[in-house]
Amino acid sequence: MIKCHCAEVFFDNILCVVKETNRPILEVARELGAADTCTACVPDMLAYIEREMEGLTLAGNSTH
Repeated sequence: MIKCHCAEVFFDNILCVVKETNRPILEVARELGAADTCTACVPDMLAYIEREMEGLTLAGNSTH
């Protein structure tokens, strides 16, 4: 699964907002209308976004 089919929101759109704002995945998803109706997409969405975020250093979160 690559999107929330109920809301037609692609996981990549959610990922972009999470990267830009450093906000929680489900908060962003629900703001965009995803992960709120049937919630079948939630496990795939969380796994996809967490996998894509691995190794990334978000602004303000660097330990260097």
